[in-house]
Amino acid sequence: MPQDLVGSLPGALLELSVLLAMAVFVGLFSQRARIPLTVVLTLAGILIVSLGGQPQLLVLLAGEGFEQVLVNLFLPVLVFEAAIGLSTREFVRNLVVIFLLASVALALSAALIGLGLYALLGVPLAAAWLFGVLSSATDPVAVVAVFRELGVPRRLMTLVEGESLLNDGVAIVLSQVLVVVALGGRMTLGQGVGDFIEVFLGGALIGILVGALAALVLPFVQPLPAAALSVAIAYGGFVLAEETLGFSGVMATVAAGVVLGGLLDSRAEPAVRAQLHQLWGALSFIANALLFLFIGLLLDVGLLVANLPAVAIAIVAVLLARPLAIVPLVAVLQRIGAVPRVGRRSSAVLVWGGLRGGVALALALALPVELAQRELFIAMTTGVVLTTLLLNATTMPALIHALGLDEPDDEQRYLEAIGRLAAIAAIRTRLEALGFHDALVDAHLQVAAADAGERFERARLTGVQEVRLLVLRGLHIERETYQDLHDAQLLAPISTRTLMQEIDDEIEEVELGRLRVDAERRGELPWFGRVQRQLVGWLPPPIGVDLAAAAQVEVAARRLAARRAGEELERFRDFAEVDGGSVDEAKRPFASWERAAAATLEAFEHDAALDDRLLARRQAKALGLIAARETLRGLVDDGVLPASAAARADARLADELGQIGS
Repeated sequence: MPQDLVGSLPGALLELSVLLAMAVFVGLFSQRARIPLTVVLTLAGILIVSLGGQPQLLVLLAGEGFEQVLVNLFLPVLVFEAAIGLSTREFVRNLVVIFLLASVALALSAALIGLGLYALLGVPLAAAWLFGVLSSATDPVAVVAVFRELGVPRRLMTLVEGESLLNDGVAIVLSQVLVVVALGGRMTLGQGVGDFIEVFLGGALIGILVGALAALVLPFVQPLPAAALSVAIAYGGFVLAEETLGFSGVMATVAAGVVLGGLLDSRAEPAVRAQLHQLWGALSFIANALLFLFIGLLLDVGLLVANLPAVAIAIVAVLLARPLAIVPLVAVLQRIGAVPRVGRRSSAVLVWGGLRGGVALALALALPVELAQRELFIAMTTGVVLTTLLLNATTMPALIHALGLDEPDDEQRYLEAIGRLAAIAAIRTRLEALGFHDALVDAHLQVAAADAGERFERARLTGVQEVRLLVLRGLHIERETYQDLHDAQLLAPISTRTLMQEIDDEIEEVELGRLRVDAERRGELPWFGRVQRQLVGWLPPPIGVDLAAAAQVEVAARRLAARRAGEELERFRDFAEVDGGSVDEAKRPFASWERAAAATLEAFEHDAALDDRLLARRQAKALGLIAARETLRGLVDDGVLPASAAARADARLADELGQIGS
């Protein structure tokens, strides 16, 4: 490392600390002003430079420095955090749409942008397409923050995040191919497509292998070593694929994060899961804060002004190309039935949510100096990034509200209402069993019950819809049962993995309107369900697991889960808002599954050596106590139960749970 660069490191680190602290205080302002933090941080960086500030960090970030910092330091963090936080099932279910948005839509958008620059600015076609690719890489950080705040549909958030995860890798690989062509190199279309497929899929395969290997270790490590392992996976997989094997590092990190995140529920203890999510949430905040501050520091306003006409043309081309690429593609896919319906409102958000950020700017700054249009492309990319941050990000809440995506539909109101009523009934039963009486608590519960009743009145459902939602509620109760048993160490990871996969398949079928019962319960899974189940089935159980005992406990868990679901649904019969016939219809499959599990357990009882491994009464009681504590915390979070009252009840539950464990 050059001596002058080493000498500048202490000052750069001090500036880095100051900038990070500033990001925290700027975040307080952005919350009050209801402006995305990334927008405020970018403007703060621009303001620092405009006022004459010359941070030593600019020395480290000059030239290709920003590209190196983003790609090798920030990108693995941002990509891995988004991937591990995604719902794996939602990602896989929508993989066709996500992949086509990240590849076909990006290619169409790049082609349209390139044609516009070729026609209006006379930029050579290969170079124009290169700009189209690098300016089509989306950065959804600001948009996703708005989504989480407003509570938009989960599928829409998955589409936006998934597209960004994949199109970063696509844009990086395609830009590397097009740089060669733009500089006069020779490459046939077949060679370009072949190189892209090799680099893209090779990186994904490396990530799958690395993520699966990490999942094998998870049951045996404590929270802090697990956190260290996840960092090693994120960076190690990236460097192994990118530098050592010549594949896409971004795709390796995406695949590793998706695989590891999908196996956390069945392979990791609660403390490990909490540690990983907290660690990567913190790292993501730091990386995003510094990244957008760096963008503000590096944006060359003078270069932007000097090329203002070309910048304006580029901005218009980018904003027009995205809807022209996305809307027809989604419409065609829906017409041929290849994907579930996206809807016009979601399509509008997908189009307007295509913000550009660090990846686009880094690719522009990393363009070789031999490229004649390098300075022009940097100026145009700067304009595009600024425009999407200042225009799209700040108006996204208004768009979501205008489209009504922040309002729950009738089915969501119904599910929320029955969830509230069930929680209120459960906590009343538990508090009575503990001999706890408090007038203030009763008043809070009465208000909550009245609010749930109002939600029922606003939700107008048909009988078929009501049955489907009640079944869905029962399936979620089953899933919670399996997770509670695993967290209480009453269910082996191999059994948890099997049961979670099964119940997630069933939830998915019901959400898609295909309710299956009895013999058809596991039949005719969609292709991604079959592939995922096969991949998950290849993972071996942790060392020392008695497979015969695990099988017996697994069946007992099925019976317990089905019974709990039936009991939960039976409570709804007491609610005037719920039709009794719908309750009977919804309970039927759970009763059938409980009988089937009970019959299987009778066969197991002939093996006396396994009797003591059944889920006995103490285990079922422990499960009930765990669920009661979760209910208490949920009611406190909802503002239904005062924290002081919940603390007293929780202390009693904790004592009972400790006695059972001992």
